[in-house]
Amino acid sequence: MIPLFRLTRNLMVVGLLLVVTRVDATDPQGKPALLNSYVKVSAALAADDFAGAKSAAANLMAAAKQAGERDLATKAGEVAAADRIDVARTNFKPLSAAIEPLAKGEKDYVVMTCPMVRADWVQEKGPTRNPYMGKRMLTCGGPKRTE
Repeated sequence: MIPLFRLTRNLMVVGLLLVVTRVDATDPQGKPALLNSYVKVSAALAADDFAGAKSAAANLMAAAKQAGERDLATKAGEVAAADRIDVARTNFKPLSAAIEPLAKGEKDYVVMTCPMVRADWVQEKGPTRNPYMGKRMLTCGGPKRTE
């Protein structure tokens, strides 16, 4: 029989190891990893690549789960589970709203807005690549104004 003190100490050590190895969205390396995964979903939707968007969303879901970001993982899973690209784009709206706070203060990313669908998304700095409109209106939208 293991003494209670030793068992408690061993459990504490295991718990500490889990905390140390867990990817955290607020960690300087975890946050960009989630943003990078999200941008792949956005880019695939902008290119009208439905299969690519589903795959990238599944990868984002896994990364978000590992980072302990359950809400983000759930929303990414909804994009991955879509049966049509228009459904994926609809499901992309709440995913974008969930990722937007992670982009705050990140110099390589910009929050964009589309007036046609009244929705935002995050993309890497550069030309507008609208994931909601795809090739039909790829450059529709611009940087979101913050007040």
